[in-house]
Amino acid sequence: MSESTPSNPTPSNAAPSNPAPHTANPDIAALYLATAVTIHDAGTWRPAHEVAARLGTLHVITAWNPGDERPSREENDRANRALRAELETLNLAARGLAPLPALGSDPNSPHAEESWAVTGLDDRAARELGAKYGQVAVFRITAARQTVLGCFADWELGREV
Repeated sequence: MSESTPSNPTPSNAAPSNPAPHTANPDIAALYLATAVTIHDAGTWRPAHEVAARLGTLHVITAWNPGDERPSREENDRANRALRAELETLNLAARGLAPLPALGSDPNSPHAEESWAVTGLDDRAARELGAKYGQVAVFRITAARQTVLGCFADWELGREV
C-alpha cells in the first residue's frame, strides 16, 4: 500500500513500466502497520483478520497512489481495475478465492485506499505484484497478525490484531 496521508487520495491508471525503487523508513513503515484493513465479505465490511480466520492467510494489495505519486481518483480506479484483472488471470479462484474488495484506512485521518484481498499467493508473489504497481508495501493478514511486507526492499513489520 502506498503511504497513508490525508492529501489527495488517488492510484495510477496502469502498472508503472519502470517503477522507481521505493523504500520505507521506520516512521513510514509504522504508518503502514497502523493501517486499518477491512474486507467486503459476505455482504458486509469486516476487519481483515476476521476474514482471514475463516479463509486463511490473505494478502492485500492496492494499485492506488504508487510510491510518492498522487494520481486522480479516476486514474487510481483504473489502476485498481487493472490490478484486479491481473489477479483474476492468476487463476487464484482455483487455489483460493476471487479477489475481495478491501480498504486500507489511516486510523488518524479520512484517507483510505481501495485494495484487493486474495488467498493463494505467497509473500514473494504478493511483493512482486505490489512492486509492479509501484507500491512500497503490501499486507499479509492472518487471524492473529497483520504484517506489512516491503515490495522494493526485503523488510517486514508486523503486529498482533
